[in-house]
This record gives sequence, C-alpha cells and structure tokens, in this order.
Amino acid sequence: EWKIKNNDAKIDKLTKLIELRTAQKEKTIEEIAEVDAYMKEISAVRKDENDAFLTAKKEDQDAIDLLMAARDALSEYYKKHGVDMGPVQGSVKGLAFAQDEPEFDVSADQAPDAVFSHKG
Repeated sequence: EWKIKNNDAKIDKLTKLIELRTAQKEKTIEEIAEVDAYMKEISAVRKDENDAFLTAKKEDQDAIDLLMAARDALSEYYKKHGVDMGPVQGSVKGLAFAQDEPEFDVSADQAPDAVFSHKG
C-alpha cells in the first residue's frame, strides 16, 4: 500500500512535469513562429531598402556619366570653335584656392582684456 501511494505521488509529479514541459514547448514553438515572421518581415524591408539604395546609386551614376558626357561635348565644341576657356571653366586644378587670410585689428597672439573682481 505504501509503494502504491508513493508510485501514485510519483506519477502525479511526473504528469505535472509533462504538462509543464508541454506548455513550455508550445510557448517556444509560438515564439519561434513569431521570430520567423519577424525575420521575414525585416528581410523584406531590408530588401526593399537595398533595392531603393541600388536604384538611387544607379541614377546617381547615370547622372555623373551624363555630366561627364556634357563636359566632354562642350570641351570638344570649344576646341572646334576656338573658344578659350578661362581658369574656372577649364580646370579646377588650375585655380588658386589660396585666399587671403582675414585681417584682424588685434594680433592673434594678444590675450583678451580681462577684468577680475576683488572677491578672491
């Protein structure tokens, strides 16, 4: 009778443990499904953003190519018709970017005037 009572208690304990593990398993399966759905969603968003980036990049590259072709066509036109190009139109490299430094009334090495209170 004692063994039966002990075995019934053990069976009840193991049954509760099985129910607990089953509930945990179901919860984990639901969480995995949520994570899978989230991953599909963010993958789609990333793909859309990447496609938009690649499209914008291609458009930018096409614009650069168009500008380069226009520059070449204008250079060829100027050469054919003997139009002299000045330093700004011809080359940025030829420009002197050395601007004069601003002139200040006070020397950069001179300290500013300071007034101290006598509270110290």
